[in-house]
Amino acid sequence: MVATSLLIACVSVQAAARAATLPEIQAPTARVPDVQAPSGQAPAVSLPRNPLPPADPVANPSQRAADPQLGPVRAPASPALPEARQTSNLLADPAVRRDLDLLRRQAQPRSGFGSTNAAANAAWTLGLIDLHGGAGPRSTASAQMWFERATRFGRQPLANAGLAWCALDGCAGPPDTSAARQAINKLRAHHRARALYLEWVLESRAQPLAVRSSDPQGVTSLRLPLRQMLERAAAEGDTQAHIELGLEAIVNGDLRSARQHLQAAAPHSRAAAANLKLLDLKDARPASAAATEADRLLERAQRAHRGVVVPANYAEAMRLYQAAAAQGSAAAKRMLALITSRPQPDGTINIAWMSQLAWLDTANNLPQLDTRSLSTMMYRDPTPLFDLLPDEWQRRLNTVPR
Repeated sequence: MVATSLLIACVSVQAAARAATLPEIQAPTARVPDVQAPSGQAPAVSLPRNPLPPADPVANPSQRAADPQLGPVRAPASPALPEARQTSNLLADPAVRRDLDLLRRQAQPRSGFGSTNAAANAAWTLGLIDLHGGAGPRSTASAQMWFERATRFGRQPLANAGLAWCALDGCAGPPDTSAARQAINKLRAHHRARALYLEWVLESRAQPLAVRSSDPQGVTSLRLPLRQMLERAAAEGDTQAHIELGLEAIVNGDLRSARQHLQAAAPHSRAAAANLKLLDLKDARPASAAATEADRLLERAQRAHRGVVVPANYAEAMRLYQAAAAQGSAAAKRMLALITSRPQPDGTINIAWMSQLAWLDTANNLPQLDTRSLSTMMYRDPTPLFDLLPDEWQRRLNTVPR
């Protein structure tokens, strides 16, 4: 009995000494401002070489941390499409230079820009190529010029989608919502599905993402703004609308609906096809038992914590971690213990510390980086016009696997 007491005392002294080696984090000492963690990659995490497991409230109830108090955290913004990828070394390929030369000749007949179907189609394609950096450095102003030439005689009405996006994104100046509406209205008569989607992009930018409670524990799910408009666009076959709805379903854990939307988009979108492969990999992973409710809550907490697909939402992540812990998730309890181990001086959550913990896998007693989750990030097309490029140019301009 005495030997056991001495052993516990020694372990406690060693634990205290090791805990003192944890690196300090610089953070504001007063009220934490609104923070959103970057969603593109995991932040760096500094841990000691031999970290000790965090306190386990299940094994020892006296170690259970008090319920944390979250300061105000900015609600997720309406979805913003990522910047188009710039492609280098394309012009070193003789086939690319040959195709560009042919398109430029076709776009400039003696009768004038856009005066024939071939000229209008070539100008439209050149605009899409310039928009995505396929003919050198990305030039949105040049893209808008080609879109205007393509629509000059009304022979390529789909080019109005390019004018609408340029007005929304500000290709050659500040964004112009009035010009965007005019271009969308012209597009609607010929390509209603894409017009509905671009109208949704325009209108949703002023709307926040909505969350709704789904059970007494306060667990919430994402609901895109103006969702009915997006559903109408998807019902009429718009690829980008299907992608948005598929990503929303992934965030909410509805993988069946996600698969249906991504399958509808995959024939025209390399991003959607790549996302389907990621879902297939997820389904193929061996599991010792069926996922429990605690596992599902933990997965949603990690998505909210890490900012996967949508901006990080730390308040939502804390609620989901607590709900998973209440269902018996040891990983959720370990994460909560880590998050609350370094509070702000006023007792609120240290957002900088929580951000660093986002990509830790707490499934085991020894936390480690969750590289498996990093590999399952979902893809988006560079712009909502990318799927309108000819397939050969999509292949050239995109690094998403297919």
